[in-house]
Amino acid sequence: MIDSKFKGLALCSMISLLAAGQAIAHTGVRDIAIAGSKSYNAFTITHGCADYNAGTTQQYPAIGQAALFPYGSTAVWREVSATPSTTNGTVIDGSTIVTGVFNLAVSGLAGVSSPFPTTQEIVDSLGNPHGILWKDGAVEPKLTAAVPFLVTPPAITNACISAVLVRVGVINFCDVQKNASNDATGPYAAPKDAFGRPLNNTSPAGGIQQNVTPTSAKFVAIPAGNGDNNRADWWFADLYPSGSANFSDSDILSEGLGLWSAKITVTNPNVATGAAAAACPGGAPRQVTVEPGSVDFDTYFTAPNLQPFVKTGTVSNF
Repeated sequence: MIDSKFKGLALCSMISLLAAGQAIAHTGVRDIAIAGSKSYNAFTITHGCADYNAGTTQQYPAIGQAALFPYGSTAVWREVSATPSTTNGTVIDGSTIVTGVFNLAVSGLAGVSSPFPTTQEIVDSLGNPHGILWKDGAVEPKLTAAVPFLVTPPAITNACISAVLVRVGVINFCDVQKNASNDATGPYAAPKDAFGRPLNNTSPAGGIQQNVTPTSAKFVAIPAGNGDNNRADWWFADLYPSGSANFSDSDILSEGLGLWSAKITVTNPNVATGAAAAACPGGAPRQVTVEPGSVDFDTYFTAPNLQPFVKTGTVSNF
């Protein structure tokens, strides 16, 4: 892995990225990208973790994030569903959409450019990045953050494809060393920001954010943990073709309102127009999606690659 950790603060960089974040639901992608061009982009974090199945309103700080990108022959291509929030698209052959190996040329950005000062690339045996892990910081759940990355989407060689929606498997972590069997138990480690300062336990009360209770000004260690299913939010679902051994906890998978929250929209600058567009299948250019296959989740989102957030020695339900 490529590890970059800096104790100093690049304050202006951090402020500019945070200010650029979108106020969208859940975890999303900041900017639209163009095929064949570099995209200095970011994932947006718009809230903390909470046990939505239990109906609680308390959210806990995100203390890290991981992202898995589609790559190569295991990438899964689909037609865009008419109702993407509830149904998935039909799997298709992507070899006619791009030429050669599908490679986004993923790279993490060095420096304190997000709430998480440690950036680690998750790579294969040849050193090709498939994902990124961010850690050693925290985001107050009432704030919005942007976690940066660099991609260079390949050219879209099919002029009848107007855009490729790149689905990224994103995890927001809110606890450490937990899984489906123990995440309702303690202890819950009090989170600290990139400077090592405890985070405020806050709620909106008019004007400046106010403490939830006068006796609990900060998020504190909780002997019984922070509640069932609060260890992380997984912003992906319906993994093709066989699902995942590591990510099969239905309580967390069902919390996402959409099938995939983080999608990089990559537009085709050479899309067909006029008569050429009318000659496309269906009479107009269309969009498709591409996502990491289920095997990638269990190959790259492993316990050693997701430390300190998951328990080593466990084989399922990270």
